[in-house]
Amino acid sequence: MKKVALCIILLSIIIPGFSQQQPEYSMYIFSGLYLSPAYAGSHDVLSTTAIYRAQWLKMPGSPQTASIAVHSPLTNNHIALGMIYTYDQIGPTKTNSLDVDFAYRIKVGKRKELNLSFGISAGFENYNASLSNIATTQPNDPSFTANSQNRWLPNVGFGFYAYSQKFFVGASVPHILSNRLNSDASLFATSTNIARQYQTILITGGYAIDIGSKVKFIPSALIKYIPVSTSPTFDFTANFILISRIWVGLGYRLNDAYIFTAAVNATKQLRIGYSYDLTVSPLNHFTSGTHEVMVSFDAGFKKGKMVKPEQINYF
Repeated sequence: MKKVALCIILLSIIIPGFSQQQPEYSMYIFSGLYLSPAYAGSHDVLSTTAIYRAQWLKMPGSPQTASIAVHSPLTNNHIALGMIYTYDQIGPTKTNSLDVDFAYRIKVGKRKELNLSFGISAGFENYNASLSNIATTQPNDPSFTANSQNRWLPNVGFGFYAYSQKFFVGASVPHILSNRLNSDASLFATSTNIARQYQTILITGGYAIDIGSKVKFIPSALIKYIPVSTSPTFDFTANFILISRIWVGLGYRLNDAYIFTAAVNATKQLRIGYSYDLTVSPLNHFTSGTHEVMVSFDAGFKKGKMVKPEQINYF
């Protein structure tokens, strides 16, 4: 089992790790700023969301990700700003990134119920791979003799987000630059055998349906596609909101995991959530699953403000 786990970790380092380059969250419906800079300001108040994800527990070197996002509209309601800090670790590799988001928002329609937002982001990332800490079957393997790879990498991204009281839809490319990760590779090298970052195209959408006066049903989906990979990945989620306060959800990540989610609107400003991924891929022989926790806080609450599916009004 240890040999298989080690092979998986090594493959995630040596071969371009498409799915793990963009932090993955099962509770994406609560964390739109991680998907698109255009989400900034959509709560119409100063909003903070923190998420921690421990993936593939019991596997040596399993991924761990923690993020905190803050965003708010400005006095000019058309403009919103946001900021995200993310820590991501898998095996011997660690990254720390900081991105600043800018969004321009407009209301359209006769009743101004449809909100359109266009966002851009810019930031940097510190990538560190402690290759000398890897246990190999071949002593003094030249591929792992270097103490570490340490690089500072720039990043830019953009996105579009539209939402009303009943639906939301968005598309984004949060990481545009294809930074090379190994310092000895040519700056203009295009080979897929060279470790580098790749663009990820994200598309998401959802719709809120009233089921009686006490229950709301929100089906949603997230599509992740990397042009150089073979096929996109899909997340499908069905959330139910009970008595306008309790969230219960069931999801499926295609060929990867079943997702179970629960959240509670503790107050008008505070939301707490938990998600568990039950792995169904071949990795299920080596892991007990994935845990994810989320806390969000809106520092203010405007009476009669626009309400979105992921920000259902309560009380």
